[in-house]
Amino acid sequence: MMVYYQTGDGNFLVPVTVTFIPTREVAKVAVEKLLAGPQGNGLKGVMPDGVKLRDVYILDNQQTIYVDVTKELLQVKDNQQAEKAIKALVLTLTSLDNARYVQLLVEGQSIAAIGEIKTDKPMERPQVVNSLLQNNEQQGVQVYFGDANALYFIPVTVPLPAGASQGDLPRAAVMALLAGPPEKSGLTRTIWRGTRLLALKIAEGVATVDLSREVTGYGGGSTAERALLASLLFTLTQFPEVDRVQLLIEGQKREYLPEGSPIDKPLARPEKINFIQH
Repeated sequence: MMVYYQTGDGNFLVPVTVTFIPTREVAKVAVEKLLAGPQGNGLKGVMPDGVKLRDVYILDNQQTIYVDVTKELLQVKDNQQAEKAIKALVLTLTSLDNARYVQLLVEGQSIAAIGEIKTDKPMERPQVVNSLLQNNEQQGVQVYFGDANALYFIPVTVPLPAGASQGDLPRAAVMALLAGPPEKSGLTRTIWRGTRLLALKIAEGVATVDLSREVTGYGGGSTAERALLASLLFTLTQFPEVDRVQLLIEGQKREYLPEGSPIDKPLARPEKINFIQH
């Protein structure tokens, strides 16, 4: 299942795939893992210490998950931390099948707000996980960069690159990925500096991405190669019209990347992101 924690510096939410014993109470297990915090290095939990789960139940034809926690949640005073805690809860639970809304209760009661985050009504899944936009009017696109230590992939919404169009978000996303993260964001680029997008076309669920020869500038290293492929796949397969990605280099199909990753056929989105085996 997918659970959202935060980076060690507290700047970004991180989707983490964790294992669990199959049970009918999947939503309860998800909240318990969220409250327990991560076991991976470089991550930390989003909830205040001492918050415990009182109950979880599902109504409205399995679409609304009610989560009742203890009063320690009210100890959150910092609005940014309150936003991360509530967003992580909603993102985690709406990752489950059929779940669309989350209603938060504290000691069995509906609470008007946690910090300045309104919680009195069922909450939908946020459209943006981590925003690097300057304001709400700025147009953006989601891409996946590495965290400061290049251990995890972080979904961030960045401004549309110059020359990119809101009408062609897959192309805009690849351009933003190649441009790398904004300065002072604390994120790391996943594709070698100087790589250019030569062509991109989407047909029958396959996005064919033609990148310049600089893409293999890392010359080797399984970590760099994994980051290249995973970030490209996570970024492009977020769009409903893309199921798989075919990578070309200078217009040519290659069998392997320098570290041996096969790229001769279209690649599907990895089943797990930031996998931690609990």
